Amino acid sequence: MVEFRALGVARWRAVPVPVWIAVLAALWFGALAMATPFDHDESQYVAGAHFAARLTIFRDFLYLQPPIHAWAYAPIAWGFPGHAVMAMRMATAMTALATLWLLWRGQRIAGVSRASAMMAVMLVSATAAFQFSASVVRNDMLPTMLTAMAMVAALMALRDGRGRLWLAAGLCLGLAIATKLNFAPVGIAAGLFLVASRWQGSVRAAGWLGTGAVVGMVPMLLAWWGAPDGFVHGVLTFGISAPHAWYAANGAAQDLSLAEKGADLIKYLAKGPALVALVLIIARCRWMVDAPGRRLALWMIGGAMIGAALPTPTQVQYLLPLLPPLALALGFCLDDLRRVSERSRRIMLGLLVIASVPGMVEPARDMMAMLRGGSPVLAAARDARASGVLVRAVAGDGMIATLSPHLMIDSGLAIDPRFAPGPFVYRTGALLSPVEARSLHVMTPATLGDLDRAPPAAILTGYERGTRKLPLRPDDGLVGYARSRGYRAVPMRDGVGMLFVRAIPAAAAPCQPLRTASAG
Repeated sequence: MVEFRALGVARWRAVPVPVWIAVLAALWFGALAMATPFDHDESQYVAGAHFAARLTIFRDFLYLQPPIHAWAYAPIAWGFPGHAVMAMRMATAMTALATLWLLWRGQRIAGVSRASAMMAVMLVSATAAFQFSASVVRNDMLPTMLTAMAMVAALMALRDGRGRLWLAAGLCLGLAIATKLNFAPVGIAAGLFLVASRWQGSVRAAGWLGTGAVVGMVPMLLAWWGAPDGFVHGVLTFGISAPHAWYAANGAAQDLSLAEKGADLIKYLAKGPALVALVLIIARCRWMVDAPGRRLALWMIGGAMIGAALPTPTQVQYLLPLLPPLALALGFCLDDLRRVSERSRRIMLGLLVIASVPGMVEPARDMMAMLRGGSPVLAAARDARASGVLVRAVAGDGMIATLSPHLMIDSGLAIDPRFAPGPFVYRTGALLSPVEARSLHVMTPATLGDLDRAPPAAILTGYERGTRKLPLRPDDGLVGYARSRGYRAVPMRDGVGMLFVRAIPAAAAPCQPLRTASAG
């Protein structure tokens, strides 16, 4: 028995440390996907994937981002009925895990030591930007993984000099841009790095990179060709005009000033070790230009900072383009510090670890909340399925109208595709005339009466009640419509939402809350 136990311990000890770290990371991100409360923006990404599996994007429903994320997640939305939101969150978590492996692999290709590469990857993963984007259904983590793939291919090309590797790097960067536009400056920076380089073949390599990027953006061009008006409004016009209109309507236009954007960038960089890492990289900048891989990292960091500042308003997830080149540059710096002084390296590592704490506070809090009260995502899915049973029993299989489509996707009921963008187009509906709204297949307050042509079986409200900074309540219009048409209110079990159901018999009143677990 003693020999058997000793053999078992020996086998456990034989498992390499990186394998243990990968297993723990997979468990962490999987649990975090279950624990993180819903993000306000998830409505459009969940609904986009849901409708992309059934309809033509931009032609049959409006989407507010480039199409790759919706298309990539459409099979998940289609293949996991009743559990689509959790499946999409798990896919995001696994994408995050793959991103970390690519960041580690890229550093090893560039010659960074195993220990420094592992530390750099772990530190980057401890940023609030990475933790948040790894746990929700958004289009940030997928282009980050594609950028990490591009960086790996570029570093291999710098080592081996093969043109097809630059083509692969460009393809990945083009796909990243076709997933989220603020990754474009990173791709441009990589191209400028090659143009500015003077080593033999750099111009040809830039041509391969550009060709790959154009090929990677072909899906986006096809989406534009299929529905040019919807594409232009969703991908370009809306992002330029709607945030300013919404903040101005709420009396918060000053929050979108350049000074405020700069302060927000610094604030989000400080939520984790990214700010300290940037200071270290800048301090060692003159030692970072003695090799092509190091110069590539610096160029990409410059492009990524521009990309992080482009969207309005600035949010923590917009730092994602920065993380792949930051990890590479940080790995180089940690190796350099080891050669200078082991003591200096330990001091800097200590500072970076301390700086990681703010980035992990919110994920840890969400984990503790899940241990106490259960997963908010699983509870919301149960509420959605219970809502579907109720609506079908009372009003049949009609459509659901809601500014929070992500909370009804798992109900099994059809969602009105005019609400695919969630609350975002509706709340700034004054930017569109009724004719424009109908041509784009989107609902606005001015076209809300169009619901009378085919009244929805139910209307879910209550999750767009405004905030302290943005007090306007987009849901009020739907609540008014439901009450004026005689819908009966059924409180959601989470104490927040209200489900208005059509044609509930008088004997059913007063309606009782859904008998399911809380949605958190």
